[in-house]
Amino acid sequence: MTDLIRVMEEGTSSGIQLEYNPETVLRTLNILWQGLLSVFIVILVVFLVVVILNLISAKSAKYKEAHAGEPTYSDKMKEKWANRAAAREDRKAQRLLEKEARKIAREEREKQKAESQENDENKDK
Repeated sequence: MTDLIRVMEEGTSSGIQLEYNPETVLRTLNILWQGLLSVFIVILVVFLVVVILNLISAKSAKYKEAHAGEPTYSDKMKEKWANRAAAREDRKAQRLLEKEARKIAREEREKQKAESQENDENKDK
């Protein structure tokens, strides 16, 4: 690189005189082929990614077409969770009804007990 700069500084008024230096040319060709190879590799990787994505999307489209109208996995999971939530709510409602029934039964027993005590007191009088 310094050789090239030196040659450019020594240029004539009519233009730049370049000296042929085989060593410099070989170094630049070495850099050139490495750069071209890296660009080719990047293009190849991008091409492969695009091909793979196209295959995946085509397979997905075929699967969706073949299974049109069927619920997806996420739909099945949502339904399962909704069923579990409904079952939980049903169990809660059942427990509340049982609790209310026990409360009513206890009140009726207390009422009967109070009536029987009143009847016993009335008989004693």
